[in-house]
Amino acid sequence: MEDFAIKETTPNIPAMNGSMLPGTALDIVEQMDFLFVKVFNARGFIAYDGPYIANPQVVVNPYVVVKVGRYKVATKYLQPSLDRAETFAFKEEQINSDEEVEILLKDGAAITVGKVSLLISDAIRRDSVGTSYAPCWYALKDRNNRNTNMEVNLTYWMGTQADAEFASSWHSDSAADTCCIPFTRSRQYHSPILFYLRVCVNEAVLRGNNGNGIYVKATLGDVAKKTKVSNMVNPKWDEIILFVVAEPFDGSLVLTVKVQPNEERSVIIGRCTVPLENVQKREDDTPIVSDWYNLVGPEGMVGKLHMGISLEGGYHVFDESINYSSDFRPTANSGIPSIGVVHLGILNAAGLQIMKLMENRTDAYCVAKYGSRWVRTRTILDSVAPQWNEQFSWPVYELYTVLCIAVFDNCHLHGGPEALHQQIGKIRIRLSTLEVNRVYTFSYPLAVTRYSKVKKMGEIQLAVRLSSSTSLVNRLRTYSQPLLPKMQCSSTLSEFKLDKLKNEAASLIVLSLARDEPPLRKEVISYMLDVGVETWSLQKAIANYDRVRMVVIGFLDWFENIRNSKSKIIFVYASLLLAILIPNILLPIIFLGLIGAWLWQYRKRPRLPPDMHIKLTGIVINSRDDQLRVIGRMQTALGELATLGERVESLLSWRDSLGTSVFFVVFVFLCVAAFCITYAIGCRWFMVFLMVLLVVRRPIHRIISITYLKNFLDRMPTRTDSMF
Repeated sequence: MEDFAIKETTPNIPAMNGSMLPGTALDIVEQMDFLFVKVFNARGFIAYDGPYIANPQVVVNPYVVVKVGRYKVATKYLQPSLDRAETFAFKEEQINSDEEVEILLKDGAAITVGKVSLLISDAIRRDSVGTSYAPCWYALKDRNNRNTNMEVNLTYWMGTQADAEFASSWHSDSAADTCCIPFTRSRQYHSPILFYLRVCVNEAVLRGNNGNGIYVKATLGDVAKKTKVSNMVNPKWDEIILFVVAEPFDGSLVLTVKVQPNEERSVIIGRCTVPLENVQKREDDTPIVSDWYNLVGPEGMVGKLHMGISLEGGYHVFDESINYSSDFRPTANSGIPSIGVVHLGILNAAGLQIMKLMENRTDAYCVAKYGSRWVRTRTILDSVAPQWNEQFSWPVYELYTVLCIAVFDNCHLHGGPEALHQQIGKIRIRLSTLEVNRVYTFSYPLAVTRYSKVKKMGEIQLAVRLSSSTSLVNRLRTYSQPLLPKMQCSSTLSEFKLDKLKNEAASLIVLSLARDEPPLRKEVISYMLDVGVETWSLQKAIANYDRVRMVVIGFLDWFENIRNSKSKIIFVYASLLLAILIPNILLPIIFLGLIGAWLWQYRKRPRLPPDMHIKLTGIVINSRDDQLRVIGRMQTALGELATLGERVESLLSWRDSLGTSVFFVVFVFLCVAAFCITYAIGCRWFMVFLMVLLVVRRPIHRIISITYLKNFLDRMPTRTDSMF
C-alpha cells in the first residue's frame, strides 16, 4: 500500500535555525553553494568570421570554453569590440575544491589557441549579493605552454543561489544543449488582464423580412455564440451574450444576423463589426448605453441592430475552479490593499518515477501559481531527487485562496518542441488553514490518475509561510465580506455559464503565455487550471457521495454514542438538554454544549495540513453525450451539498483557526445573553420573542443577516482541498 500521508520535515533553512542568507530574504530554502565563472571578453588577436586562415594572430570564430571537472561549457562567439558577458554556475558538491578551472580559447575548428588554469581554492567567497568583483585580464598560454599576447577577461567567485547572477547563469545541474538552455531556466509569467465582454442583443429592424427563423451570431476570434431564433417581422431577442477578452483590445466583435429557413442551412442577412477598443468599460451596475448599429449585407445596408456592449471591470474573471481559486478581486481592482504575503520555498523532491522510459531519466521542474503570477523553477536534468531550493512570494488579498504547485517532466530536451510535458503531480495549499508567521515544512505526496487508479509519483518538500501586513481586526473583517465582487453578487452568472467562460479564459491565457520566450506550455496551463474537470466522472460522483456520507455518519455516530452511553459527559449533557422540568436553561445549555465542543476540539486541533484522500479523487471520463452532462450537473450539485455539510462541520474542527475563533467568541456572547435573558423572562417567552423578531424584521436586515452568515461559511475549508 502506497503512503500518501503528508510528513513533517526539518530542513536546514535559515528561518528554522535562526540564520539568514547574507543580504537576501531567502530564509525558507536551504543554502546551495556554487562556483560562478563570468567571462567578459578576450583580446590580443584578430577575430575573423570567414574561412580558415593559417595566421597565429587571426582566430576564426573565437569562443571560450570553461572546463571544471567533468563539466565543459562554451560561450558564444567573441567579438573583441563588444563586451558580452556570460556566467556559468557549477554546483559545489558536483566539483572538487582541489581541481582547477580551465579557461580555453578556441577557434571555429575547435582548436585550442590559448589557455589558463585557475585554482578553485583561490576563488573569493561572495558574502553579499550587493558586492561585485571587477574582472581581471588573465594571460593565455598556447598548447606548448608558451606565453602569448592573448588575454581573457573574467572573474570567478563562490556564491549561493541568492546571487544576482544566478537566475541568468548556466547551471551545472541543468546542463543542456545551447539551444535548450532557455527552456531549463527559472522564469516568471503573468496572466493577461481579463474582462467579460457583455453583449445585450435587444432587437433588429430589417428590410423585407418575412419573420422566419432570424437569429444573431456573435463572433470574437475563434469563439462564436448565437441567440435563440425569433419569428417576428421586427425580431426581438433581449438576450445577453458573454465573452472573455484580454488586454490589449486589438480585436473586433462581429455580429451577423442570419435567417434559417430550415435546419440544414442558414443565410446571412447582414453583419456589423465593433472594434473592442471603442467599447465602454463598466466597473459597477450603471446602465449600459445601447445603440443602433448598421447591418451591411451583400447589397448594402439592410437594417439596424439594437445592442448594448460593455467591458465588465466589476467582475472577477475566473480562470480556475471556484473551489481552488487564488484570487477573487474584480478586474478593475484599484485600491484594494493586500492583507499579507505568502512565501513559498520549493526545496527538493524524492523518489520521482522515471518519466522517459527509453532514455531512463527524469528532467523535473516545478510550476507554481497564485493570482495572475506564475513561476517556474529551473529544470534539474536526469535526477529522480532534484534539488531546486528556490523561493517565491506573492501578495495576499484574500485568505480563502489556494496556492497551487505542480511538478512536470521537461520533454522539450529530448522529445523536441512538439513533445508534451508529462504531469508528475500537483499540490494545493489553502492559505486560510495556515497560521500567521509560522513556517510549514512538509513533504507532500505527488500523485496522478493512471489507468483508473491513483498512482504515487514521488514526494516534494515545500516550505510555506504566511506573513501578515495588516492587523487582526482587518483580517477578521474579511470573514464578513463577500468572497465575490459586488457586481458578481448582484448580477450572478449561472454555474453552466461560468464553466464555459472559465474555459475561454484558460484558452486566452494559453495564447498569451505561448508568446513568451520560452513559452509556458499549453498542457502545463491546462493541468494547473483544471481545464475539463467539469466533465462527468463515475469516480467523482462516488467521491461526492462518500463526502456526504462522511458528514452524515459523523452526526449518526454522535447520536449512537449518546444512546449507548459511551461518553458519560455527553449522556449527562443530553439528559439535561431534554429535561422538561427546567426549560428556562434549555437554550443556554445548547450554547454551553457548543462552547464545550469547541474547547474540546481545540485540544485536538490539526497542526498539520490535511492528508490527501485517495478515495475522494475522481477519474475524469470525457463524453459529449447530453445525458452525461445532465448527470455531471447532478454530480456537481451533490458535491456542493457535501461542501456545505463539510463547512458546517469545520466550524468545530479548528482547521481554519481564525474563523473558528470568531464563531467561538460569538457563541460565548450568545451563551451569556441567553443565560441573562432566560432567567429574566423565561426560555419559552424568549423563544417566542426571537421567532416574532425574525418574522417581523425589515427586509434589509434579512438580507444582511443571511449575507454575513453566507460570507462566513463560504470561507470554511472543505475536503475538496484534500483531493488530487
